[in-house]
Amino acid sequence: MQEKGRRLKRFLGLRRQKSRSIPHQGGIDTLQPGKLSGWVVAPGVPLHELRLLVGPHLIAKAEINQPRQDVCETLGWQGRPGFSLDLPSELPLVNWQDPPRVIALSADGSQQVQLGLLGRRKQTAELLKALLQSDLLGLVGHCDGLVMGAIRGWACRRGQQRPAQIWLQAMGLDAVPVPCHGHRDGMQSMNLPSNCGFVLEPGSLPGGWAGQEVWLSFDRESQFRLPQLASIVLPGHSSTVGASSFPLLPLTAQAAQPFQAMVESAPEDLQEHWRNLEAFRSYLDSMEQQLAQQQARALSQANNPAAPRRRWWSRLPGSRS
Repeated sequence: MQEKGRRLKRFLGLRRQKSRSIPHQGGIDTLQPGKLSGWVVAPGVPLHELRLLVGPHLIAKAEINQPRQDVCETLGWQGRPGFSLDLPSELPLVNWQDPPRVIALSADGSQQVQLGLLGRRKQTAELLKALLQSDLLGLVGHCDGLVMGAIRGWACRRGQQRPAQIWLQAMGLDAVPVPCHGHRDGMQSMNLPSNCGFVLEPGSLPGGWAGQEVWLSFDRESQFRLPQLASIVLPGHSSTVGASSFPLLPLTAQAAQPFQAMVESAPEDLQEHWRNLEAFRSYLDSMEQQLAQQQARALSQANNPAAPRRRWWSRLPGSRS
């Protein structure tokens, strides 16, 4: 009897310990229909696992082990405080009278904290419930920004039967549907379908969109946005849209981090893609410089007929004189 009494006291003590509020920082900074991600740190408490619960039902779980250089540098924190939790496309039967909760736990489960959306903590349960009950569940995606004069990115669902559709948004304008059925390299490495890309030319939009700051969302109501590195402002009526009109990954004055820091703090599956795009941009810049030099030589020869003439292709790298 004494041993049972001690076990009961230990059990009750553990229950009290679980419900105790633990000082912590962090929360969910990205909420997609197919994924939620963020970071959490608790001084003196090594948090190990993230769980999404509806009442007693475990919907999904993931380890807290993702690198977040931005967080570590800002807080002076050592470790990998980030998390990325994949959401399923289908749910078990649950009692929706219980609000959804996102819990971070220590390895032995004795310490836990409840997390909310950064900047919208009071809306966390409401948004999670709306998302889990919607037909958007399972969708993931990303907006690359203005790349070579067009808005590019991808969106899809694992094992999808048909391509996804997302929405282009701007304040005061009706949302524009954007189909995601173009080929996108590198998606199979993430176990995602390759027919998930989108390319949206600003010139194809009505005149009212010129000069607007825009974003993309999974839903028409714009509750769930696609992640993107920086704000996107469309060119005005007088702007010429072309490969040299915009940087590959435009950064605005509102961007809180330099490009390199944002790349390093991004999910690993996107870092290589951005580096490849940057290498391609550098290649285009070098070709543009060579063409400009060739045009300058041609103009000089036209103004000086006595100068020896050479065919234009003989000046390309690797060609013979």
